[in-house]
Amino acid sequence: MTAYNHIVVGAGISGMTSALLLAKQGYKVALVESFPLPGPTVRGFSRKGVHFETGIHLIGGMGDGDPLDTYFKHLGINDDLVKIPFNEGGCDCFRFEKKKSQICLPYGYEQVRQTLEQAFPSEKTAIDTYLKRIRTIFDSSAFLNFDLDFSLDSLAHDETESLLEYLDSITDNQDLKDLLCCHSLLYGTPPEQAMLSTHALVAGSYFRSSQTIDGGGKALVDAYQKHLKEHGVEIFCGEKAVRINHDADKNFTGLLLDDGNELQGEICIWSAHPAAMLSCVEDGVFRPVFKRRISELQETVSALILFGIAETPVEALQGRNIYLWPESDYSEVLSGRTGMSDNAIFLSAGQTLGRDGKQSVTAIMPYSFDKFSKWQDSSLRNRPQDYLAFKAELMAKFAQQVYARCPELNGQVEFIDAATPLSLRDYCQSPYGSMYGAAHTISQYNPLPATKIKGLLLAGQSIIAPGVMGAVVSAYLTCGFIYGHEKIHEELKCIYSA
Repeated sequence: MTAYNHIVVGAGISGMTSALLLAKQGYKVALVESFPLPGPTVRGFSRKGVHFETGIHLIGGMGDGDPLDTYFKHLGINDDLVKIPFNEGGCDCFRFEKKKSQICLPYGYEQVRQTLEQAFPSEKTAIDTYLKRIRTIFDSSAFLNFDLDFSLDSLAHDETESLLEYLDSITDNQDLKDLLCCHSLLYGTPPEQAMLSTHALVAGSYFRSSQTIDGGGKALVDAYQKHLKEHGVEIFCGEKAVRINHDADKNFTGLLLDDGNELQGEICIWSAHPAAMLSCVEDGVFRPVFKRRISELQETVSALILFGIAETPVEALQGRNIYLWPESDYSEVLSGRTGMSDNAIFLSAGQTLGRDGKQSVTAIMPYSFDKFSKWQDSSLRNRPQDYLAFKAELMAKFAQQVYARCPELNGQVEFIDAATPLSLRDYCQSPYGSMYGAAHTISQYNPLPATKIKGLLLAGQSIIAPGVMGAVVSAYLTCGFIYGHEKIHEELKCIYSA
């Protein structure tokens, strides 16, 4: 039995951020991860000398002086990261397939405005109104704008207007609305359900800057691991939390692992999916309404993912991503039920070349977990033969769609591996393989950090917002309840102003 000041469950971006942030304050911290390695959803993997991204295809808001840049400097990992800017003239290329036209969105608010107004000259008022609103929402949060005095008020869930309602109020142009909704594919919530604040956090970060990291997600995880080790964080990988212990007054006392080892601590931050926490708490601790709320959280969509190798870099994917849009309905697409020919496809390439100049290429298509539910009792290395046959057939059809709809990849990219919603479930530790955890919608109240067990706090992208930025902000929010929001904010403000 080992005693720590703080125990963090889940070694994703939010968990590693929480553990490092607390350890830098001098606390003795343990970090528990059920997967054999930290950062399972973002570290990626290698095949044939090529690194494939599984969680980081484009990072917004990491440019010099941007919020994520400031957070990484505060954590001490920034100097270990080499940033690769995406194409400043157009990093997100949205292809209207039926019209056979393409619009490439740049980064930089003025550049975005000019591009949109050139494509939609009669919609200048709507475009200006939209960009101003996105920027205002983004800059109104003390977690993103360190010039502000700290306040938790910006986290209040008081929105009643969805992204789609807002867009409908400023324009009738369907093509413009489809284009402005494209980032919903990167947080998994359809426009009629998405909160405008969530959309502003994601889209606004990409409008500020769009970059990746040399070495991809593995380089980011390696940077975290280096500094976690330097600050004495003890990492328990391949260890699953099975019980959250507390005293008679519901004060957290420790965490029992599946190997029988108990970690004692004063505070536990649960950064894994909140639904997984329920099985670790004895009956009667949480009220039935809270348990029901957590277990019934609406999830973001899952996906099919293809991993391919290009012998030479794909010109169309150098410094940019491609969205193949057959002009379907976002609600249907993000339900995961759309047929392949009518489904959206997101294409991205690794910007760090592998052995012999080869390049990784990833294709992602929203897809429902339901079609894989018959095999939900299987595990990563123990899938039945009928699943493998179904997967192979499905992925062959997916590859055909990619080659037909993006001819630049035909004959240049060979797809060698794939992931299904079951793969995502097991790597992400989310009940239904959701890419971005619990959805953030106008009607759903996601859990806040505090729980009925004193000293048990929640973090992760299901709490505040999805993606790297959402996970990092969530960790800072939760850790602020431990050693002071104002103190952290002043530290961030000093770094930002330097």
